[in-house]
Amino acid sequence: MKLDPGSNYTIAENLSALSRDAATVTTAAVDHAGGDCVSFFVSCGTWAAGLAATVTYSDDGTNYTAQTDDGSGNDVSLTLTEVSSGILDVPNPLGRYSRLSIVFGGTCVASVTSILGPKRYVAA
Repeated sequence: MKLDPGSNYTIAENLSALSRDAATVTTAAVDHAGGDCVSFFVSCGTWAAGLAATVTYSDDGTNYTAQTDDGSGNDVSLTLTEVSSGILDVPNPLGRYSRLSIVFGGTCVASVTSILGPKRYVAA
């Protein structure tokens, strides 16, 4: 984890870049006590099948619930169908902790990095 003291953003590796077989994996959780919002950067380098990431949240860090599209501006899911990357923004977290639940459809190398900090913009 790295903290940029000039901007108060914390960058962390939530899922290391490893080859993973078809399975469901959860990333390390982000504690929103350290920042108002988070962005998850999902990157997939080597490809065999689909990857679907869903944002989950918790108040106690134990029992996680899948994020639903409640109009709060939070991204809820990301699907990659080829070698690429994507971003899931959570500007208005529903719980104290956020993490991703990722379903790998087959063997691929993927990683997740988060940036936690203050809100970067205010919706008009």
